[in-house]
Amino acid sequence: MGKGNLLDMFWVRLTLVIVAGIYITEIGSMDSLATRLRTDEFYKEYSATVVISLITVELIYFFHKLLDKRNPWRQGQLLYRLLQQVVFACFVPLVLVMGMAALYFYYYGVDIRRTDYFYFIVPIVLLLIILLNIIFIMVPVFLQNLVNRQPAPVVPIEADKQDDQMPIKVLDGSGTRLLSSGWVAASYIVEGKVVIKDREDKEYLADFTLDELEKKYLPDSEFFRINRQLIVARPYLEGYTSLDYGKIEVTLSIRVPVNSIVSQLKAKNFREWIVA
Repeated sequence: MGKGNLLDMFWVRLTLVIVAGIYITEIGSMDSLATRLRTDEFYKEYSATVVISLITVELIYFFHKLLDKRNPWRQGQLLYRLLQQVVFACFVPLVLVMGMAALYFYYYGVDIRRTDYFYFIVPIVLLLIILLNIIFIMVPVFLQNLVNRQPAPVVPIEADKQDDQMPIKVLDGSGTRLLSSGWVAASYIVEGKVVIKDREDKEYLADFTLDELEKKYLPDSEFFRINRQLIVARPYLEGYTSLDYGKIEVTLSIRVPVNSIVSQLKAKNFREWIVA
């Protein structure tokens, strides 16, 4: 990934916990923060909140990374992964938070059931846990989309040294590539668009007509125009069969979504070319 995920850095998560800890500590407080900053009680509550929050955040982060590794988000298993995310990265941390809070109150001789913790704090904690899960899930997706949206550099594919033909500019996703004719296995028209298939069976869109491709970029010695929809390179012709009315059906070693039948008018030229 071109841009790193800041949430993968511990100090970033720690900073978020330190800031959020102030908000959590002040929930339900009747006094202002300025007043509470002058009391020992604030620092006891704040320290406990930061420790509990940091343990919770690290636990959620651990489970999220573990699930990403063992059961990543993919089509067909989204519901199963979502269920795992809810159980391990939401429910387990929430139970842990309540357990640690109960220990904190017990240490100071307070029964947590006699406080307003479950009424005020638990809903906020649950909301923050869900929000944290959403952040951990969505931030990497956002960064990846941001990288994919940037124009890809023009990457020329290495041309054969003997190939003096003009490089063929093709579209590869959001970027552009330069193909030498030696990399072209076939070219065909699909839904009005010219598609070029390279010798690694990858398809590209071309911004010109099949006629322009034939005349400007593909040498006659290595390529043959089978019909109006198809041009094929010599190495990918496996054989041919004579049909009725003088037509020829060409057998190819690659798959193309158009027919490979040579018309009667071009059949003679094809037979001469194939043995040239």
